[in-house]
Amino acid sequence: MELKMETIQVNVTFDQIKQALHKLPAQEKVELWRLLDTEIDRVALEKKFVATVSAIRKKYSSYSEEEVMSGAVKATRESRKASHGKSRS
Repeated sequence: MELKMETIQVNVTFDQIKQALHKLPAQEKVELWRLLDTEIDRVALEKKFVATVSAIRKKYSSYSEEEVMSGAVKATRESRKASHGKSRS
């Protein structure tokens, strides 16, 4: 008996993949995480992170820490107000 294999193509959006992943049991999520973790280029990721942080620091180096924190607090309050429909003082 000869076994014939056929190839099919399925188009799945990233959102559909995320929805399917949310439905997986916890143990399968851990197994998937371990599988994907082996594929991460940690050196490249660290270089990208350091470059991003450096760019942010360079861009905002003319601002004091107080100004930055004031802006962060203001943005957080605005975001919470928009999300919750009320102000948090």
